[in-house]
Amino acid sequence: MPAYFRLQDLTSVASDTTQRIEEAIDIGPFKTLVVEVRKPVAASGGVLKLQHASVLEEDAFVDVSSLTFDLTATGNEVQTFADLLRYLRWTTASVSSGPAQFMVDIIAREQ
Repeated sequence: MPAYFRLQDLTSVASDTTQRIEEAIDIGPFKTLVVEVRKPVAASGGVLKLQHASVLEEDAFVDVSSLTFDLTATGNEVQTFADLLRYLRWTTASVSSGPAQFMVDIIAREQ
């Protein structure tokens, strides 16, 4: 049975930021994730990346290299991924002057 997660409510970041470890979600039981990032305002620079980890420890998180979203364009972007580690969170990189706004929703499937 699919599950829905809101990884991040609408937020605004003005510099490179990483989601707090307490806000990471446990995706352990799921094999496939459909990730939707909504970007209501274009930033002047920056990307949103997702990170995963097998344990809920700060040093365990690594970027999912193929899971990036351009924050310089508005609109919704959807990507599908499989076989990630147990915990998932977001981080931003190369955010320049002016805030980047986004929200992240996930549909998780067991197959």
